[in-house]
Amino acid sequence: MKSFILCPDTEVSPALTLSDNGTCNEMIWENGGSINTADYNLSNLEFLCETLPAGKITDYAVSDTGCSVISEQFKNFMDDLGIVNIQYFKASVTEQEGKPAKTGYYAANITGLIDCIDRNASEMEAEPDKNGEYTIIFGIKKLVLKNNITSTGHIFRAAHFTRLILVDEFLKQKIDESSLEGIKLISPERWDGFYGEI
Repeated sequence: MKSFILCPDTEVSPALTLSDNGTCNEMIWENGGSINTADYNLSNLEFLCETLPAGKITDYAVSDTGCSVISEQFKNFMDDLGIVNIQYFKASVTEQEGKPAKTGYYAANITGLIDCIDRNASEMEAEPDKNGEYTIIFGIKKLVLKNNITSTGHIFRAAHFTRLILVDEFLKQKIDESSLEGIKLISPERWDGFYGEI
């Protein structure tokens, strides 16, 4: 089954950072594993819009620490589809400093790692691990995915390059049919290595 890369649509999605009021600025959002709430203070996840290209917050954005921030509409959409490999933590977003934060948002921790990158065919900045395999990936210039990727869910992270979030054709179709804003789904061969297309 073909997979697509989930990215924020930078033409409309805001660039987010955790505000000074935020309680957890740790790099915990891209590991692909469950977050233990006993280990981190997630009581106030307040994000600040550094840019606001559409003049409003969209349904999907990503913070500078790699945290996916989604609207309640997007959460309900995923819940209605029965997607269960996402942890949600209540969040708020401030459009402009000094303005009140808007509630109804969630920090979304997408769990599940799939070994889906064809490391021989892809062009990567990588180092070998202790077994001599190039699994320590710093960047990808040209992404090639393995054939016949099998996953138990419709959304997952790429093992060895966990900031990469992928969705299957089913979820892509549902997102395309929805009214959700701020989402860009990119074919691997068209991905520019960041958030855009070539």
